[in-house]
Amino acid sequence: MRGRTKLSRRAFATGAAALLCGGAVTAAPARRQVETSLGRLDIPAMPQRVVAIDSRIGLEQALAFDLPLVGYSHSRARPWVPVPASVPFLAAPPDLEQILMLAPDLILCPDSAPNSDWWPLARLPAIAPVLPSNHRITWQENLTRLGGWLGRLEAAAWIIAAHAETIMAIRMRHRRVIERTLVAAVHYDAVKRRLLVRSAGTRYGLVMPAQVLAELGGREVRADRLGPNGEVALDSFGDVLGTVDGILLIDFGDGGPRVLAREPLWQRLPAVKAGRVETVAGNCTFGSLYTARYLAHAWDTLFTRLSA
Repeated sequence: MRGRTKLSRRAFATGAAALLCGGAVTAAPARRQVETSLGRLDIPAMPQRVVAIDSRIGLEQALAFDLPLVGYSHSRARPWVPVPASVPFLAAPPDLEQILMLAPDLILCPDSAPNSDWWPLARLPAIAPVLPSNHRITWQENLTRLGGWLGRLEAAAWIIAAHAETIMAIRMRHRRVIERTLVAAVHYDAVKRRLLVRSAGTRYGLVMPAQVLAELGGREVRADRLGPNGEVALDSFGDVLGTVDGILLIDFGDGGPRVLAREPLWQRLPAVKAGRVETVAGNCTFGSLYTARYLAHAWDTLFTRLSA
């Protein structure tokens, strides 16, 4: 059955070794013992074949640490994520048989839904050790945690510090406008005719637009004014977004902004009437370092617009 094949770790290891080494006897690679939310794991000290189950947090983390990727799943990498063309996009939801044939020695997977088809965290350890990520903590915490498991804490600290310098420069440049304005990051579901506001505190967890805005010291629409997933019904646009000074409109490439532009209730919003809307291309709801950089630039551009 697709994605649910029962796998023998011992049988797989034997077969993979023969496949990769041609039956030659080689020295056992160095290992690390680490404690994770999955318990105590034995992982390679220097992974050689890494699969990222999710193209957002896991893939971006792997690239940040320059891990040797052999594949990734969920959705194709966003344009701002520098994944080499040689790294294949795998079946989505992930196919365990396909991953098995790649012979990974380490897998990165979110712990969002361990028994789901999209993030099968509970079934992946039959193939290789799995290091989890969590969409309810910051990208910096996720990166530091992975860096600790991999013995790369110094690299994680350097990456985070470099990003912090970028954030500080934007904060200094727009300090006054950031302090006095209320902003929202949104995308439009044209099918259901509702807006999704990407504030922290909804079921979606600690989404990236909210994370980067918080780093900048900005103010967002509170989650308790939104639906469970951050939704705002069409007839509530004015009540929820009427006091918003600027809007970051996320374009998923599905025509949402074009349809939204025809909605009279959207056009009546003060921020829209005043031209204080910045459109950012691509789904940047989740991610890590590269999405944080991308959103820092997007918020910088919006605050520049609000300063005019």
